Amino acid sequence: MKEIKTIKRSSRFGLWGSVALVILSAAFIYVSPWQFRQNPQVSQWMLIAGSVLAVLSLSMALLVIRRQIPRLRQLDTLQEKLTGYAAHIRSLYLSIFCITLMLCLLMLLSNQNVLLMLTMVVVLTLFLAYPNIYRIKVDLGLTDDEMKSLFGDQYISGNDDRQ
Repeated sequence: MKEIKTIKRSSRFGLWGSVALVILSAAFIYVSPWQFRQNPQVSQWMLIAGSVLAVLSLSMALLVIRRQIPRLRQLDTLQEKLTGYAAHIRSLYLSIFCITLMLCLLMLLSNQNVLLMLTMVVVLTLFLAYPNIYRIKVDLGLTDDEMKSLFGDQYISGNDDRQ
């Protein structure tokens, strides 16, 4: 199904792209002989801007997840639920990827290691919200039959049919 592929592709790109950005930025800061030097005021303002950006992005992500998932669960058809969920995941993961890119740039330009920690916390939220098939079932309130129709043999039901 097209929506399932969109969910997988967007979440993988957002998560692993963000992880790669953080690793490359950390390697540049700790291993590279080059450093960007700013005057202390500019460096301090970049640290403040990066901190505010990290806190606002975490707040945005948690608020969007908290408000959007119950709305999606209330939709009538499976197709509407999947289309809405795919748009939600694509928006969330690509937004956090762009925010991670901005945080990494601020970290490199200001040479502030504190921003590395904050960027890692932002990326951690992507791990916590990663949509595997069982998370999709819980988030959308799908039945076992709907899950079997979407994922086939990949989905293992928790209900025992033995009696």
